[in-house]
Amino acid sequence: MVHKNYKWNISKEKGTNFVFNIIQTILIEKQNNSIDLDELLFLINNRSKSMNLMNNNKKKNLTNYIKNVFGGIIQFIDSYDEFMILKKTNKTIIQLNNLEMSDWIFVEED
Repeated sequence: MVHKNYKWNISKEKGTNFVFNIIQTILIEKQNNSIDLDELLFLINNRSKSMNLMNNNKKKNLTNYIKNVFGGIIQFIDSYDEFMILKKTNKTIIQLNNLEMSDWIFVEED
């Protein structure tokens, strides 16, 4: 759920860039450029421990920021073409999208 009252100590643009960069870095480091969603959330929190995120003068972690500002990690990732969400049995896999736009074929049906 995205709230209208923005009371974070970081701007939305700076937060968006930071979250995007940290997800992209994690995926680049992983084999096959993919990772399980739970592991991604764990690594995001680990790598952002030193960040001083505050909401209404209360310390929060980066996943709380993502959930509060963007509606959740899935909604954030889904809003970028650079990432793909793959659903497998009982798992959600996040993968770096390495496809070029020329690799896409659009088919129109009558």
